[in-house]
Amino acid sequence: MSSGNWGNRKPWGGRGRGGFGGRDRGSRGGVNKNYRGHNFGNNRGFRGGRQNDYGGRGPPQPFQNYSKTPRDTPGKRLSEEEIGVTEYINDHEGFLGVIKSRYSDFQVSEINLKGEIAKLTNTKPPQPPVDKDVEQDEDLLLNKYNVEILPMDEWDRINKLAVSEASSEKVEIDVTGMTKEQRTKIHDAVKKAFGDSIVGSTVGDGDKKLVRFERYRKGVRIDNRVKWVWGGEHVHFILHKENCDTMDAAQRLAERLRMNLRPSCLGYAGTKDRRAKTSQWFSARKIDPRRLAGAARDLRDIHIGNFTFSDTHLKLGMLKGNRFRIALRNVTAADDSVEKACQLLSERGFINYYGLQRFGTRADTPTYEIGKSMLKGEFQEAINGILRPRPGPLQYALEQYREHGAGAALAAGIRSHNSIELRLLKALASQPKDLLGALNKLARNTRLLYLHSYQSMVWNRAVSERIKRFGLKPAAGDLVPLTEVDDDIDEDSDEETPDDQEGVETQDGGDIQDGGDIQDGGDIQDGDQTSTTESKENKTGMQKEPVKFPVKILTQEDVDSGQFSILDIIMPLPGYFIDYPPNMVDFYEELLKKDGLTLELKNKIKSLSMSGAYRRLVTRPIDMSWSFVRYNSPTEDLILSDMDEIRGVTLKETPDGQYKALLLSMSLPASCYATMALRELLKVDTSGDNQALQNNYHKKTDATDAKGNDISEKTEESDNGNEGEKENGAKRKLDSEDSDAKRAKQGEE
Repeated sequence: MSSGNWGNRKPWGGRGRGGFGGRDRGSRGGVNKNYRGHNFGNNRGFRGGRQNDYGGRGPPQPFQNYSKTPRDTPGKRLSEEEIGVTEYINDHEGFLGVIKSRYSDFQVSEINLKGEIAKLTNTKPPQPPVDKDVEQDEDLLLNKYNVEILPMDEWDRINKLAVSEASSEKVEIDVTGMTKEQRTKIHDAVKKAFGDSIVGSTVGDGDKKLVRFERYRKGVRIDNRVKWVWGGEHVHFILHKENCDTMDAAQRLAERLRMNLRPSCLGYAGTKDRRAKTSQWFSARKIDPRRLAGAARDLRDIHIGNFTFSDTHLKLGMLKGNRFRIALRNVTAADDSVEKACQLLSERGFINYYGLQRFGTRADTPTYEIGKSMLKGEFQEAINGILRPRPGPLQYALEQYREHGAGAALAAGIRSHNSIELRLLKALASQPKDLLGALNKLARNTRLLYLHSYQSMVWNRAVSERIKRFGLKPAAGDLVPLTEVDDDIDEDSDEETPDDQEGVETQDGGDIQDGGDIQDGGDIQDGDQTSTTESKENKTGMQKEPVKFPVKILTQEDVDSGQFSILDIIMPLPGYFIDYPPNMVDFYEELLKKDGLTLELKNKIKSLSMSGAYRRLVTRPIDMSWSFVRYNSPTEDLILSDMDEIRGVTLKETPDGQYKALLLSMSLPASCYATMALRELLKVDTSGDNQALQNNYHKKTDATDAKGNDISEKTEESDNGNEGEKENGAKRKLDSEDSDAKRAKQGEE
C-alpha cells in the first residue's frame, strides 16, 4: 500500500574556604590536616573554586552523588494546546499507538538535494589513489630530484645542507612573484625528496618572498603539510547514529580525531534528533577518510562510511527532506479503521504545525518566552529564563546563580564545557551589567533558535484561528505563492550547530523528537534568511537588495474558480518583510500587541529585527506506505537499522504475537514534523507525558498471546529487558558525564 512519488568548572575545586577542604581557612582556620581522608582530602568532598562574590573563593557545596544525578528533566511539560496546536483536518476517530516506545522504533534517513536517501552500507575507508605527480616524476627522472620544480644547482645546495653537520646553515630561494601554488610545489618536491630531515618555510624579506630550508633540529617546526591526493578537498560520508543527537555526534567525532578541530568544521545539512536511529551526510575538509574511520571505530553508537569526495562543504539546509520509518506499538484498533486513517493522511495530509520539540519541553520557560523577551529588549528576563533552575546536573549551579550570581554558579562547577549556560555565566561574571553582550556570547544560531521559536508559536496559533474561521478550503484574503517553489526551500539559520547547542538538551532533553531538522525546511523564505536582516552578496562581494517573495491575495473570484486548494495556502511567520493575509492580519496584530510587539518585529538592534517567512498551511507525506506486524516482547526490534543490515541481523517473525504494531514509511520536506503527521493519524496528544502513560501497556495486559497461551514468563522477561535498556541508557549518560569530569580535572591539573 503506497501513494505519492518523491520528486527531484572546575569540576572539583582546588582549595576551598569554609566547609571541609584540603585547606580550610574558613570556619576552622589555618590548614586543616585532619580531614585529608578519602572523601575530604584536597577539597574533593566539596566543591570550591574561584568566585569574586565570596572573597575570591566559592561557597562550600554539598556532595552530589552523580551516580544518581538524572538528566535535565522538566517538571510540567508543554502541551500541544499551549503552543497553538488544536485542529485536525481528517475525519476519522483515530486510534491508540505508542510513539517511540523504543528509540529504534523511529528511524530517519536524510534525503539530499539530488533526492538520494542516506543509507550506510559500507564502513570501510577507501584506499588513496596513486599520486600521478609521483608517477610522472619517476618517468621523467631517474633520481629523486625534480628539475622541473627547481634547477639542479638548487637541489645540490639542499643536498649539501642535508648532509652538513652545521645545524645553523640554511638554503634560501627567491620566490618573489610566484603564486602560492608554485611555492607549494617546491615544498612538496623537497619534502618528497628529503622527508622530515629538511624543514621548509616561506618567509618575507623586505619586498622579497623567500622559501627557506633548514636541517631539522629540536625547536624547529616541522612542515606537517601533506599533499591531498583525493578527488575533491571535502570528504563526504554517511554518519549513522543511535540515541544521540547530531551535535553530540560531531563533538565526539572531533574529539576522537585528537586535533584542534571545532565540531563546526564537520559540515552537515540538518540536525537529527537524539532518540532515534538516523543516517545523514557529513563533510570534512581534507581529513584522510582512513583517519575518520579510525576515529569512529570505538564509538559504539556512531558509525561512518560510504566515503565520497566533493568540492562542496555541506551546510545547513542543503537537503531535500527526510525519509521516516516508524513503528507504532500496541495498536488495538481494527485493521480497517487504521487503514482508513492511513489512507486519509496519505491523500489529504496534515496541518503543518511546528511540533512540541520546537519549543522545548519546560512549561515554566518555553523557548518562545525567551525569544519574546529578547524581541522586547527584556534581556534580564531572557537570561533568567535560560538559567532558571531545573532538576538535573546543572540544578545546583543554576540555584547558585539565582541566589548569589554568576560567579557563585561558576564556582559550583559546570561540567558541560561548551554549554549555553556556561557561556552566559562566564560573560555575566566578566561584565555583569552588559546583558546584551552576554546574550551575544551565545552562538548566533542559538539566539535565532529562541527568536524563531516565538515566530513559530505565533504561526501555530494563527493557523489554528484561520482554520476555525474559514475551515479547510481557500477563502478570500488567503495568500498563495506566485512562483513555483519546493517545500524544502529554507535558508534560515535557526538550526543547531555542533559547537553551538550542546546545552540545548537541557531545554529539550527527553521530548519526543520528529527526526527532522530544526531548520524550517517547509518554509518559503522571503529574501535572504541566512540572516534575518542582511542582504545577499553578489559575486563581486557587493550586497544586493533582498527580493521580496511574491504572493497573491486571493479574491472571492479566485476562490470560486476552484483553481486553488488548501494545499496552496501559505501563512506568514511575523516580520517586517512579508505580507500579512488580509483575512487574518487582525489576529496577528492583536496577538503581537498583547505581547508588547508590533507586526513588523523591527528593533533598533539589528540582530533582533525579524524579516519573517512563509510556511505552507497543509503538507502531504510523500511515498507513504504502511503494514502491520505482530510481536510478543515490548523490547523486540520491529525495524532493521542500517547497521543491523550490515551485521546481517534478521527480524523475529511472530505472526501470532500478542501485540500489534503499525509500521509506517514516509518522506517529508525538511523540518516538516513527523510527530505532527502522527498526531493527525492517531488523533492523540504527542507530548512525552501522554506517550509515557501509554508505554506500560505490556504490564497491564493479561499474560496470554493471541491464541490464549500463557506467556507470563516471557512478559516478565520483556519487562526486565525494558528496564535493562533504561539502565544501560542511564549508565551511558553517566559514563559520558564521568569522562567530562575527568577531562576537565586533567585540564585543571
